[in-house]
Amino acid sequence: MAGKDFAVRATPAAAAAIDGLRGRARKSYEAFEAGLRKLGCKVAGYRLLAAGGEYSEYCCKRLVEDWRVIVTFEPGVAIVVAVGRHDDRAFYADLAMTIEVGPIGQRREEKPDCCGQGGWPSIGSVPVGRKGGTRGQKETQP
Repeated sequence: MAGKDFAVRATPAAAAAIDGLRGRARKSYEAFEAGLRKLGCKVAGYRLLAAGGEYSEYCCKRLVEDWRVIVTFEPGVAIVVAVGRHDDRAFYADLAMTIEVGPIGQRREEKPDCCGQGGWPSIGSVPVGRKGGTRGQKETQP
């Protein structure tokens, strides 16, 4: 995918949250999305843990202050799943009800980069058995 931009899509809930961003949070998100279009998983932060403790297909990027963005990928497409404030553990508890991540934001020493072996998730092959949770996404405008 070298030299080719990634499409960026957002779930309806993420799109509504993005539309509501203001000030520094909005500018931070816009810079993140521009990087996401060019570099995919290389700018998407670190991998989140799944409910069972293994690494999930979702990545978390810290924006400004306590704002976070959660993304996943399909070949050539970055999907913004959630944008919200990292306020205690409520943000991750809400996420755990809609996508397959652990319900508790865990402090941990190891936070592997979003890009895994072979460049997955955004430039490698999709692992067998990948589960979604990103239906109803809409294209975001550059």
